[in-house]
Amino acid sequence: MSREKFTANSFSATLKSKYPVTQSGVQGNILTLTVDTGTYATLATYLKEQGFTRCLTVSAIDWLDDNEFEVYYLVHHLKNNIYTKVATRIPRKKPEIPSLATVWDTAALHEREVWELFGITAVGNPMLKPLFLEDWTGKPPLRKDFNWRDYVQKEYYKAKEG
Repeated sequence: MSREKFTANSFSATLKSKYPVTQSGVQGNILTLTVDTGTYATLATYLKEQGFTRCLTVSAIDWLDDNEFEVYYLVHHLKNNIYTKVATRIPRKKPEIPSLATVWDTAALHEREVWELFGITAVGNPMLKPLFLEDWTGKPPLRKDFNWRDYVQKEYYKAKEG
């Protein structure tokens, strides 16, 4: 399929026949997929082989009430102008996901941000070290249970009083 022209709809059907996709949708040239954690990185390799050469982002959403994170990546197929978002859910208790850095070099930096700001470890990523928060000792600041108001009050206002 990598050498021929395909659409988001036809590619969605191909993916669903090859991989266990729990949810999918197509809107114009945007394909969205939800898969289990075991399929997350395997599907990334397949997408790269099919011509999805640009990894635009790897990010996360904190679903605090569900006690899970949703980790996703967004990739682009330049020739066919198709964007594909692949998402999976992982538990907040042990937030780990396979790294995509061996598939797309650019994924390493995005995973580094997710690690630092959400506390999600991309297993196999060699870049997991502080990027923005070198001296940070608190809870990752983009988690929904991080209280930024308390942090600002403690770090910036009470410090000035003493």
